[in-house]
Amino acid sequence: MMFEFFLFLYLLTIFLCLCSYALYPICIGVLGRLFPFEVHQTDIKPNISIIIPAYNEANNIGKKIENTLSLEYPKDKVEILVGSDGSTDQTAEIVKKFDNHNVQFVDFVENRGKTAVQNDLVNLSKGQILIFTDAASFLKQDALLKLVRNFADERVGCVAGRMLFIDTNSNITTQSQGFYWRYESKIRKLESNLGCLIGVDGPLYAVRRDCYIPLERNIISDLITPLLVLAQGKKVILEPEAFVFEDPTRESEQELTTRRRITLRGLISLFAHAKLVNPLKFPLLATQIFFHKILRWFVGPLALLNGLACVFLSSNRIFVTILIFYSFFAIAAAGGWILDYFGMRNRLFVVPYYFTLVNLAATLGIIDFFRKKQAVSWRTVRN
Repeated sequence: MMFEFFLFLYLLTIFLCLCSYALYPICIGVLGRLFPFEVHQTDIKPNISIIIPAYNEANNIGKKIENTLSLEYPKDKVEILVGSDGSTDQTAEIVKKFDNHNVQFVDFVENRGKTAVQNDLVNLSKGQILIFTDAASFLKQDALLKLVRNFADERVGCVAGRMLFIDTNSNITTQSQGFYWRYESKIRKLESNLGCLIGVDGPLYAVRRDCYIPLERNIISDLITPLLVLAQGKKVILEPEAFVFEDPTRESEQELTTRRRITLRGLISLFAHAKLVNPLKFPLLATQIFFHKILRWFVGPLALLNGLACVFLSSNRIFVTILIFYSFFAIAAAGGWILDYFGMRNRLFVVPYYFTLVNLAATLGIIDFFRKKQAVSWRTVRN
């Protein structure tokens, strides 16, 4: 009886992991082919508001504003709003140098978090289209034009830009992010083909003003905002030609911290907006959230249960072989950590290293969630 139980546990955990990483992309790809969403693009130029929250970004904010001012778009139709989230460095002083360049600056004294700053800047803005971007992310010259043309289609409520990492060959951590991001980008493209992209990149996305809903300060906006747009019956798509460039995280500890925080805030956000995961109200959306987000976050615990099941099934040679494979995988992951410590890289270690790192971070984020921790304000992990 015990053998049957652990065999069931092994098969179940394998199936759930495969659902998240392989079967979900396949299914969403098939749906996209059967029910494709074709956006009607036109070169429109509505009034836009560019929202830039910043916390201790003295190293980047000047270059960010210069990049934003240089973008191709009618200057009389653009307003730039920068909010300092209680910065303690020279961020405010640098932004104030651009007072004569149509840059509206708000120096918030308290460090309340990115979402709170976004809400306040939106309240001050006037544009028909809200463009959200980060202080350390730099846009290609025509990115605004590429984003905005999709809003000519009244069915579209949110458009995501396409994030590219500037350098993914520095070490195994940056190399791993580049590899994983290519995989994740393909899934987002498949979701976009259906008009149901369920996550946008914080460095660049645009929302129709009528679709924007202010969020609680502890909510992760680039996850919940597009989900709320979809819940309103509007489409969320990817604009593959609206490029935004950003540096990858360069150290394993930084990436671990970032991924742990993302998981914690994601779970808090979905718990606060539980209606989004109600399959009776939003069948497709709830299914997407479960398989692409929730199940992906829980792969770490599922992998632990899978390994435990293999141990109890080790009287069978097949499971002994599987345990040996798992051992080599763990050794390769440890090798990746060692390579990262010495600033080295090797493609053979990328998958086991990053799979372990991401799922360890997500598992810690889950533990943080059940311990009722909060992650409202942010601290940059960039060097």
